[in-house]
Amino acid sequence: MCNVDHRTTKYWYSVLLREMLNEGVRPNHTTYSSLLKACANLGDQDSGRQIHAHCIKSNLANINVVGNALVSMYAESGCMAEATQAFDQLYEKNLVSFSCDFDGDGRSQDYLIQRMDVGISTFTFASLISAAASVGLLTKGQQLHALSLKAGFGSDRGIGNSLVSMYSRCGYLEDACQAFDEMNGHNVISWTSMISGLAKHGHSGLVKEGKEHFRMMQKDHGLIPRMEHYACMVDLLGRSGLVKEALDFINEMPCKADTLVWKTLLGACKTHNNMDVGEIAAKHIIELEPQDPAPYVLLSNLYADAGLWDQVARIRSAMRNKNLMKETGLSWMHVENTIHEFRAGDTSHPQAEEIYTKLDKLIRDIKGMGYVPNTSIVLHDMPDELKEQFLLQHSEKIAVTFGLISCTSAAKPIRIFKNLRVCADCHSALKYVSKATGREIILRYSNRFHMMKDGECSCGEYW
Repeated sequence: MCNVDHRTTKYWYSVLLREMLNEGVRPNHTTYSSLLKACANLGDQDSGRQIHAHCIKSNLANINVVGNALVSMYAESGCMAEATQAFDQLYEKNLVSFSCDFDGDGRSQDYLIQRMDVGISTFTFASLISAAASVGLLTKGQQLHALSLKAGFGSDRGIGNSLVSMYSRCGYLEDACQAFDEMNGHNVISWTSMISGLAKHGHSGLVKEGKEHFRMMQKDHGLIPRMEHYACMVDLLGRSGLVKEALDFINEMPCKADTLVWKTLLGACKTHNNMDVGEIAAKHIIELEPQDPAPYVLLSNLYADAGLWDQVARIRSAMRNKNLMKETGLSWMHVENTIHEFRAGDTSHPQAEEIYTKLDKLIRDIKGMGYVPNTSIVLHDMPDELKEQFLLQHSEKIAVTFGLISCTSAAKPIRIFKNLRVCADCHSALKYVSKATGREIILRYSNRFHMMKDGECSCGEYW
């Protein structure tokens, strides 16, 4: 019953559930929870009410897993009185109970979130804010922030730490700093959250200062560097173009470098086109993690940059023989409580025709401003015209175009999330788009932000 197709809810309800009841088989909490979730997705309020009645008869309506499903089902249907009643009757209101409406529409969210003052603790507020941060739900985080202030928790350190993390991870560095300043004292977590937030918003390329801090932690503070500290030093040197020095640093480490360190070096080799060191780094990664496709992909990129297509073919053949697949690049946006996801060449979106029409015009506009497609990053041996078409269909460009269509307020930045590092061409194109449209564009991937405004990026081209 857990894998019921939402479109056939009534069929399963009328046939299977009744058959179970007729034969004396008692449905359990999992059965009812699955059916209620299906009703919520289908908007089948009538069947949901009937299942609710069965839950009451079975004394299961007040159990969290069923009660949470009831709250969501009624909230999705706009039955706020019933949703509130189901919420109030829960034996124990847990984190899911308070946040079950996060995927619902604005009406249910706005109403149900007001119920959170019923015995909610500072820990729950902090947990919910952290949950909002983890998926980039800025609006939800802001609402939780407002509610925490209303509840009198404005100076709570735990909530403050979560707010610093949430705002910095969503690209609101000034708000993160304000939340930090307004905290009633700071602990190690507070400082770490603020430093991490600042680090996510760009590199400075201060190699001398970085080396000095690495020295101080050992000599002045007696701290033994861990592997992530060594990786940071390799990153610092590599981003500055000191690839050979980074390799020497690794070779002089008192412990054997792990894949994080070697991947950091390999990424720097890709950025600075250092094939010799890149081959060394890739070899070490493959020895340590033979099933990881990343070193093959980056090494293939290096060979493609150099025009060594026979080597590219060799790498791809090796990947096929080992059944290794490159991770698909995705870009997504949150618009009116809905996540819109895009991939390269995507035509599945309902507004695809409108998006591509506007994208074509956008590309013409920014070309007139000086944008030149960087066809060198296309890892296929094909004419430049086809390479350019390939570039124009990258997911970042599709996402930002959709953002311009759906988010018309010039005061609001366009926020794009990615699962992979942005390519050099999209980075350049999005800067031009920010200048051409007068819109701020914030791009987040893994642990890094790019904040583009008036043709400039916060990274200062050091990424």
